[in-house]
Amino acid sequence: MENEQIQEYCEEALKVSKVNGIQNGLSYLIGEKFRRSFLQLKKARKKLQFLYPSEETSNVHPLDKGGRALKMSYALTVQEHYSVPLEQVKHYELFLKEFVVGIKNTFSLKDIQNYFDSSPQLGSLEQGSSNQDLDFAIVLQEAEEILATEDIKRLFF
Repeated sequence: MENEQIQEYCEEALKVSKVNGIQNGLSYLIGEKFRRSFLQLKKARKKLQFLYPSEETSNVHPLDKGGRALKMSYALTVQEHYSVPLEQVKHYELFLKEFVVGIKNTFSLKDIQNYFDSSPQLGSLEQGSSNQDLDFAIVLQEAEEILATEDIKRLFF
């Protein structure tokens, strides 16, 4: 069913491209549909971010100091309480890989690269603006948008 959904999105993007241009077709496909799934993956991963020790803390993490019983107990707890987010992450990762293939089969790499190259970037602030004019939440959201766009680019190239 998901391959059918991807195919429908790609066909709709081709229709948009014929009427409004390739940039608009890719904006619909990547900027709207693909991006929504990507953000769902990020949300699912966020639920899991503290389950496993990072490489920097792995030497001092209690799991590495504990014995086999602690590790088994932890693994069972993770399986019992976090199986849904783990499955969601696997599902979204597979879906996005298939989605990338579908997009690459529908549009040329050159068109996709042009789309990413022409995406609006965070511009410099006007000199008349003061720090009081900046809303922290807006700046944070724009930074997250830029990072998400860069992560999405890496999936394509």
